[in-house]
Amino acid sequence: MAQFNMEIAAPTLPLSATSGDKDILRLQEWLVVRGIGVGENGNAAPGTAASVGIDGDFGPSTQAGCATFAAAAGLPSAAVNATFWQALTVGMATAFAFQSTCPNVGDAVIETARAHLVQRPLEARRFVDSELRGRDNSGPWVRAYCLGISDQWCQGAASQWVKQAFAALGRPLPFPLDGQGIAPLYVPSIVGSARRNNRLVSGASTTAVPAGSFFFVRGTINGQQSHVHVGVAISPIRPDGRFDTIEGNANTDGGQNGWEVCQRTRSRATCDFGVLA
Repeated sequence: MAQFNMEIAAPTLPLSATSGDKDILRLQEWLVVRGIGVGENGNAAPGTAASVGIDGDFGPSTQAGCATFAAAAGLPSAAVNATFWQALTVGMATAFAFQSTCPNVGDAVIETARAHLVQRPLEARRFVDSELRGRDNSGPWVRAYCLGISDQWCQGAASQWVKQAFAALGRPLPFPLDGQGIAPLYVPSIVGSARRNNRLVSGASTTAVPAGSFFFVRGTINGQQSHVHVGVAISPIRPDGRFDTIEGNANTDGGQNGWEVCQRTRSRATCDFGVLA
């Protein structure tokens, strides 16, 4: 079963205070990624799941969160039954089921990335008193993009959009994103795959980069020049060297290890590119 199917699959329903901790944790994570608070623990470290109420306890705060979500979704009750769970997880189901009808590779990749962006994928974290709290790189969207693990997820997200677009086109990928010798969640490994298949374009060159390509942000890893972040370029590179992106594990204020899928603007001068078309 694909990981996203595991994330949207319903636990034993209905959920209540007598349900297992793991099932309640999943409910709490989903509520938080949908923007619903399930409480907070001021005694817990800000970087822990418990700090935003993800603690496996179906207590008053989680019950209130269920009521808030049910009202927002127009559900007849706050009972965590099949109808409630489907409404809670429909965004992920919609994003991963999307099939672009664009015949052009770049357009299909961009359309697929936008289909995910509109569902607001983000980590199981939220702001409390203007402070971002919760466990970094956590939650159902992260695991869906990262083969079931909680890890930095920019490459996992970008690769998913590209694979999904090429599957809809019925075309093979121009260079491998997984398989033997490739670490599928590690940006430098995907850069290496692009290079081996003559698909890597230096940002310092004047070679045209079509919209719908990977961009790879240059940086250092263990003191060595490498690539540290990735996303999809959704526009041509403009004369000033700027281009628009959709990227995961990012944020709109400029960080490269953010908490959401967002649209940004970047500079060719800081990137190299994996050309897919």
